[in-house]
Amino acid sequence: MVAEAIFVVRVPEAIYQEMMAHVLAGYPDEACGALGSKGDLVVKHYPTANAAEHPDDFSIISEADIVRIFNDIDEYDGDMIYYHSHPLSEAYPSERDKEWAKRSGYLYLIFSLRHHPEPAYSRVFKIASDGGVTEGIVEVF
Repeated sequence: MVAEAIFVVRVPEAIYQEMMAHVLAGYPDEACGALGSKGDLVVKHYPTANAAEHPDDFSIISEADIVRIFNDIDEYDGDMIYYHSHPLSEAYPSERDKEWAKRSGYLYLIFSLRHHPEPAYSRVFKIASDGGVTEGIVEVF
């Protein structure tokens, strides 16, 4: 169950298009990356390779990329948002997504490509330590 939206993630159009291109380039596998944010505003895009053992079924950012991203985000005292694609399913956290998110505390922005070649769409979620899911709003401007 998704609770009522209580937060907004504001993404500049140029960054959103970069993310869209990145997840499309990864298709039919899952693609992933990170965003740096200040408050509700996304300020930087970090596309990464999918380091999962089975990229057709899961996505993960390598430890080296995570360290690089965190170090950069620390420079501007920001926060990280994790994003990835679901090539065959809804833009909604899978059970495995929920398990990872419970440990990380990141916001999850998920693209669905299930209607490919039609355009992908995205949704953003907070996932609580108990697995509860709260949906936010992705505002592209």
